[in-house]
Amino acid sequence: MPDITVHEAIFTTRAMRHLKSDPVPKADLEYLIEAATMAPSAGNLQMWAFVVVTDAGQRQRIADLHREIGNKYIRDTILADPETDDDRRRVYTRAMHNVENLNEAPVIIVACLTMPCPDVAGIASGFFGSIFPAAQNLLLAARSRGLGGVLITLGSDYAPFLPEQNPGIGEILNLPTDVKAVALIPVGYPKGVWDRPWREPWQDCVHWDQWSDS
Repeated sequence: MPDITVHEAIFTTRAMRHLKSDPVPKADLEYLIEAATMAPSAGNLQMWAFVVVTDAGQRQRIADLHREIGNKYIRDTILADPETDDDRRRVYTRAMHNVENLNEAPVIIVACLTMPCPDVAGIASGFFGSIFPAAQNLLLAARSRGLGGVLITLGSDYAPFLPEQNPGIGEILNLPTDVKAVALIPVGYPKGVWDRPWREPWQDCVHWDQWSDS
């Protein structure tokens, strides 16, 4: 496909949850990972690794885990709460598609941290502040190849409602004990169309020189 501008990539890369089952060329997947590794990282430690899952059986096991956690967290907690506001309910209702159909994605890329993340906010921010820019690079690179995806943290090692008896993501992927999965990124050719994602006006979140004049 023809190259797209940086502007177009940034302003049209939205969450693509509905993906076709068509296989993704390995060369494109390798490009996505290389793009991810171009992100900055704290201390240039590059404490990331990516497990690219294309095997149907493995994708199903990850999908089963994600469904178990997603049902508990989204369906039975957020959506079941009558106090959940309309905007949040809309977002999480859409997220239920991945909870129920993650196995339909032809590829699931699992972004991992290769260094133990301390339970100290000031230090942990550097770790997560390294892996998530890499994930965004990956999604922008996917957009440039006509591929869609979405960042999912449920099913990772840092998700709420982790299973007590069923295998977690580390066991499914045979991760070393000091490697932790941070996000799942299903990737494939989207069924939807590229468009500017809905966002609040940027003018509502910018402040010049200080927060306010008062």
